[in-house]
Amino acid sequence: MEEEKITKEIVEKFMSIHGEARGVTIKVDWEFILKKEGKEALEKLENRMAELGYPLKFEEIETMGFYPIGLDALSMAVISEIFNYDEQKFFEVGSTAPKFSIFLKVFLKYFISPEQAIQEASKMWRQHYSVGDLIVTEFNEEKGYTVLRLENFKLSKIHCYNLLGYFSKILEMIINTKVFTEERKCVFSGDSYHEYFLRWK
Repeated sequence: MEEEKITKEIVEKFMSIHGEARGVTIKVDWEFILKKEGKEALEKLENRMAELGYPLKFEEIETMGFYPIGLDALSMAVISEIFNYDEQKFFEVGSTAPKFSIFLKVFLKYFISPEQAIQEASKMWRQHYSVGDLIVTEFNEEKGYTVLRLENFKLSKIHCYNLLGYFSKILEMIINTKVFTEERKCVFSGDSYHEYFLRWK
C-alpha cells in the first residue's frame, strides 16, 4: 500500500463522514499496535493524532462510547502513514479485533450454529456502527460459503482490508476452521456497495 501523507484536507474529509463508531473499533487497532510495535509506537500514534487536531489517548478511549466515525478512518490513515502497513497487514489488524470485542464475545455465546450466527450479523454490525447495513445475501452450509453485502458505508479503502480480516476471523471462531475471504465488490472501485465472499470448504 502506497504511503500517503495526511493533509488537512484528508482530515476534513474523514471528519465530515456522517455516523458514529464505538470506541472499541479504534481501541482494538491500537491494541494491535501496542502488542506488535510496542509502547513507543503507540505513543507515536497518539502524538500524530494530536498533531492533526484530534488528540486521543489509548487508555482514555471508552470501549462502549460513541465517537465520530471519521476518527476510525483517521486512526487507520495515521497507522498507515507511520508504519507503512500494506493490505495484508491491515487484514491482520482486522483479524485480531474479534479477540477484544466485548460485543462479539456476548454475541457468539448465544448462537450455536453458523447459520444462526451469520443471520444475526446485521445486529452485530449495528452494535459497532450507527451507519451501514450488513446483509447476508447467501448462505450455503452444504457447499460451505456465505456472501455478505455492506450497503451505505464508505469510510476508507484501508477499512476494506480491515473488514476482510475481521469477517474472516469471526467466521473461523464460529465454525472452527480456516476461512477464505475476498471482497468481490467495493464502493472504492465504483460499485454501489461492498460484497464479501467467505468460503470454508
